[in-house]
Amino acid sequence: MFRALMAGLVFGVLAGAPAMAQASEADITRAAQLFPPALPPQERHELVMRYAGDETAALADQRAAGIALVDLCDTDRYGPSCLQVAHTFNSLGDDHAATARKYFDAACSAGEGEGCNEAAILDLNGYAGNAPQAQKALAGFLKGCELSHALSCQNAGWAYREASGTAQDFQAARAVYEKGCRLDAGEACFYSGYYKRMGQGGPEDNAGAWLDYAKGCELGNASACNNLGVLQENGVSRPQDLAGARVSYAKACEGGNRNGCNNAGIFAHYGKGGPVDLALAGANYRRSCELDYAEGCYNQALISWNSKTDLPAARRAAEKACGEEHAAACNLAGVMQFNGEGGAKDVASALKNYAFACGKNEGIACSNLGSVNYLGLEGTPVNYPAAMSLLTKSCELNYAEGCRSLGIAHEEGMGQAPDLVKAYAAFAKACELGSPNGCHKQGFSLYKGAGVASDPQAALVAYGKACELKVGASCYNLGLMAYFGQAGAIDKAKGRSYYQKACDFGDANGCERYGWALRDGEGGAADAAGAAAALAKACSLGRTSACTP
Repeated sequence: MFRALMAGLVFGVLAGAPAMAQASEADITRAAQLFPPALPPQERHELVMRYAGDETAALADQRAAGIALVDLCDTDRYGPSCLQVAHTFNSLGDDHAATARKYFDAACSAGEGEGCNEAAILDLNGYAGNAPQAQKALAGFLKGCELSHALSCQNAGWAYREASGTAQDFQAARAVYEKGCRLDAGEACFYSGYYKRMGQGGPEDNAGAWLDYAKGCELGNASACNNLGVLQENGVSRPQDLAGARVSYAKACEGGNRNGCNNAGIFAHYGKGGPVDLALAGANYRRSCELDYAEGCYNQALISWNSKTDLPAARRAAEKACGEEHAAACNLAGVMQFNGEGGAKDVASALKNYAFACGKNEGIACSNLGSVNYLGLEGTPVNYPAAMSLLTKSCELNYAEGCRSLGIAHEEGMGQAPDLVKAYAAFAKACELGSPNGCHKQGFSLYKGAGVASDPQAALVAYGKACELKVGASCYNLGLMAYFGQAGAIDKAKGRSYYQKACDFGDANGCERYGWALRDGEGGAADAAGAAAALAKACSLGRTSACTP
């Protein structure tokens, strides 16, 4: 609004105090001419506002408009005029806050809910030397809500939720949030949906939550979009809709919701609800991290680390998430620091991060720190008791490779007597948890009877799991057992097939045996060219007996 109009408002207010009046008779006369008091208040207000927005209007006419606007409020009690006067004074700073508060209250009394809300905000924060009055603010928000002002309902919900001016009351908060949502306040829709979803302040109502989140999202509330995506992803209240969830998460991210960006990243990363898009996934994770969401930073670091793209950025993201005590990120930061990935090698920080993550029950971190102690890596003194304790914890936390390492430690007996029974138990658990080499070690123990009764049939099962998980040595052992009938009848065709698999997975022994089988026509037709290729591969993998003299 133009400075002349502001001056007119000030003069109009002061005109009621003779000693301070600054409006001239000419100003008042001009106001009456331009904005005749005989006009209905609404028509006069609209005329005033047209002058206010007309850049070509004379300054004197704008002054007259300000005076007329004040008169519309003071004399006619016309709410929209009171509201405009109040907003104008509020824009002039704290020196005019008391006047603004007076006119907001006048607007509220005239039925303008926005006036109630704005007066309440001044009461809540304190103004013109007045201390904050939370209880009075709540009363103002509630009055505005009664007048169907959406933001008043939303703010009343906040007051009940945060115990501002009243005891915390989720039932009351839910009621005013629900009304605010009906009146199109996006944040109110989010909270109304949240309370219904959680059964807070009333019964659980997933169908109602879905509708509130959907409306809040349409109104531009990013948190509502994210929570709508969660319902769509998990099929809550309605059938699962991954494509819809992907859209909702994208909207949430566009609106600056950090959880939404992370979720949008996950959907793009793993092709949920649409195609895999690693570039989009990385961008969404990065945005989530920029919004200070530790999980987003971790995912940004992980996707870059796995692809070996922009390792410095990956390390920064991992370290940022670790700073927020994200255990998995601390482990990843430790790995990168230990190996000098994305920056200088920093063993001290790596060990510190491993220890922190392990303390937060991140099994892989316990395993990593255990291996450092067990092997004495990077100048760290060998400490077998510490290593055993760390590897035991890793296995107890169900980290598969930690169990495998624990089994090897018991098997080797470093720093203590070998314990093959404990070794077998650790290998068995590692296999159960999905460790390929854990299954191989379990199979070997079962075949040899190390720490457990010899059981070739059970060994076949364990080796079979490892072979399916691409452990070439297990495929090779299965080949031997089939070829020589070590767990049943001789089956050279099956043995040859396993040798081939072992060779495909890079096992030198498997390549040599496969080459011999092809050369001699055992378990299938002879194939001199295939035999030569298999033996050459075995030689290249270090099997000297397969090399041509």
